[in-house]
Amino acid sequence: MQIHYISEENSILNHFLGQIRNVDVQKDSMRFRRNIERIGEIMAYEMSKVFGYSPVEIQTPLGVK
Repeated sequence: MQIHYISEENSILNHFLGQIRNVDVQKDSMRFRRNIERIGEIMAYEMSKVFGYSPVEIQTPLGVK
């Protein structure tokens, strides 16, 4: 299992983590929820980088791809 420390790299994820830790942002429930959603999207993207993928042949209206 690979461990990835997100706090060691500069990224937009750290910005959103900082916002949800901020007391003032926590009072704004809509902004807090949106930041949680964004964090989930970014983490899903980062996790998808290590998944194993294999090519699959599919039939499309334009032909086989």
